[in-house]
Amino acid sequence: MTVEIREGRGVGPKKDHIYLHLDHLDPTMLHERLPGITESARVFSGVDVTRQPIPVLPTAHYCMGGIPRTITGKQSDRLTAILTPRYPA
Repeated sequence: MTVEIREGRGVGPKKDHIYLHLDHLDPTMLHERLPGITESARVFSGVDVTRQPIPVLPTAHYCMGGIPRTITGKQSDRLTAILTPRYPA
């Protein structure tokens, strides 16, 4: 996404975003399985995802929890009694 926008292939008046097309998917499935995306697109972009593409920008995902790890990636001692030792992928 970032490369496309930086190289001038973005869309919109400022060419600062790209479009995510979901209009090929069944509207019932979109409303049942992606209600948050459907609502966010409607509220923030005025887009009906069943008929229009969603303007999107590159972003970073962030971590919201998980299994505590040591600095070497091993499971923290706090959960050893609960979980078998596992390493993150």
